[in-house]
Amino acid sequence: MSGIALRRPYPILDREGLDRIHAKALEGLERIGVKVGTARGRAALRAAGAMVDDATQVVRISEGLVREAIGRTPVRVALAARNPSLDADLDFHHVHICNDGCGPLAVDFETGERRLSTSGDLARSARVSNALRNLHVFWPMVTSQDVPAPIRTFVDLKVSFENTDKHVQFATAVTASDARRLVAMAAAVAGDERALRRRPIVSSVHTSIAPLQHDAGNMDAAFVFGEAGVPVAIFTMPSPGASGPVTLAGSLTVAAMEFLSGLVMCRLINPGCPVIWGAGIAPLDMKTTTRAGGSPEHGMAGAAVTQLAHAFGVPSLCGGFDCTAVVPGSQAAMEKFASGASLVLGGADLIVGTGLLEDARTLWLEQLFIDDEIVGMLKRIADGIVVDEERIALDLIEKVGIGGTFLGQRHTMKHLRTEQFLPALVDRRSFDLWAADGRRSMEDRARDRVREALARPPPMPLDPDVAARLDALIEEARLEASAA
Repeated sequence: MSGIALRRPYPILDREGLDRIHAKALEGLERIGVKVGTARGRAALRAAGAMVDDATQVVRISEGLVREAIGRTPVRVALAARNPSLDADLDFHHVHICNDGCGPLAVDFETGERRLSTSGDLARSARVSNALRNLHVFWPMVTSQDVPAPIRTFVDLKVSFENTDKHVQFATAVTASDARRLVAMAAAVAGDERALRRRPIVSSVHTSIAPLQHDAGNMDAAFVFGEAGVPVAIFTMPSPGASGPVTLAGSLTVAAMEFLSGLVMCRLINPGCPVIWGAGIAPLDMKTTTRAGGSPEHGMAGAAVTQLAHAFGVPSLCGGFDCTAVVPGSQAAMEKFASGASLVLGGADLIVGTGLLEDARTLWLEQLFIDDEIVGMLKRIADGIVVDEERIALDLIEKVGIGGTFLGQRHTMKHLRTEQFLPALVDRRSFDLWAADGRRSMEDRARDRVREALARPPPMPLDPDVAARLDALIEEARLEASAA
């Protein structure tokens, strides 16, 4: 799948601002450093010439070492899908959309009850995601809290494979052991480890701890994925006003320091591994002391990260289409548009955030279709206005003449679907027609679409032998946890 093509990206940083953040991040890594919890990472950095204090685990990295990591031959990042027609190539020229993930709660589609999420909720969210026009990558939206915690991440991956043929991204591997088992599961589905390396059907997100810290298990897991050729996103989340300076430029500098130090470690340990810069830089709301995921600043910071990432030769993965609203409706739509618009127009390679409410806590299946409609509108805006002889159509204007109509012209039918956004949920009828049809809301129409999606069978069922292999790996994890 090609994603959303960008005709004219909207740069949020000017050249001077881009260069200044880059330069200050390099200065900060050399002067202040970062805390590196992983012994493997510290050893690699020390061997490369970084200054390492094992007592504090603080590592200071020279500008030359960072530039060497950035300057290496760029590694193409392609997120392969089980269905090759759904591949997401992060080529710096297309925007791809991913749902939000790891929510602990779900609103039951039939009863409306808000409760802990289950593997059934995860399966339904994947099947609904398959029906979206603008969703290119699947992140397990909720966690299977109906299974024991030690095997939950592995069950989540199996359920995802069973219900979607899109690329699967996750963020739940926090130990090297977890990573090795997840790689084995993905290899079983891909065919073997060589097939997985050739076409990585999974990718993994690894979050740094703001400000300026890398957790041991999290990075050790990232190194395991890198060895297998699985794309790794170093996800930076300084919250302006809390774990980062309240100024966006300051928090972007913290994020750049965290990402660059992670990139250097990944490139030192696995020189050819595909790396992505992930970012979810949402400010702390000073009125409620909650994370303002649906703020315009969230999207603006992600657009800036995209510019910085591309200057470093890596793609971006940015949080967007987020919201603090607790139910679908006006606030959710407003926040999601505000946090997503800058990212689409700014050319973020992968935007994660559709489908969950309450700052990525709660699944509402109908919100997936509403968010998909918002993305569709932004896709049309990003496409811009094409100006050429065919579209100016002066000869047609002459043919129709003064006072004529263009409704029946072939030119109209030829260009209608590319020139106009044709909504699937937005109702543009008159009040009388809307009222006569039951005064149905957008949420009502989205619920109809959810029912249609759930009635369809999942694509590309797993071979029974592959499913059995996944079950065996999950059972191994259960037995290990029981013996611990």
